[in-house]
Parts: sequence; structure tokens; C-alpha cells
Amino acid sequence: MSKVIRKIFKIDTLSLHECTDGYYLYDYVVGMNISMRAKTEQDAYIEALLYYQRRLVEVKTDYKTLNNKVETFLSQFDRDDD
Repeated sequence: MSKVIRKIFKIDTLSLHECTDGYYLYDYVVGMNISMRAKTEQDAYIEALLYYQRRLVEVKTDYKTLNNKVETFLSQFDRDDD
């Protein structure tokens, strides 16, 4: 991150700073910048939303794959669900 010009906001989970080369949105939950060098505050928010949309698809795909493997594994055993 370049030199901070001003802090736009900081809450427990997020902070937005204007820096010499653009706006940075930091997510304390995941421990990383989710937007870097955005031209405007709104661009930083949009970049963050796009990041989380992509991650949601990845996480859902990973969950589905893992769940299918677990179900396949468990189907090998005689389960008494009663």
C-alpha cells in the first residue's frame, strides 16, 4: 500500500483509506486488501463485491465437491438412519 492520504472509515471488520495511488479497502476478517488502487470509493466497493461474488462461487463449488466425496464414502457403509 502506498502512503495514506486520509482514512475514509474504519470499523471492526473493514477500513477504507485514500492513498497516493488510489483507494484501498481492507477486510480484517480475511486479513487482506479486497480492493487496491481503485480510482474512486465506489470502485473500491464494487471491486470488493466482485471479489466476494467470485469467492462465493469457489466456496460453493468446493463444498459441493467435498460433500459428494463424503456421501460417496459414507454410501459404502450400511447406515441405519432409524
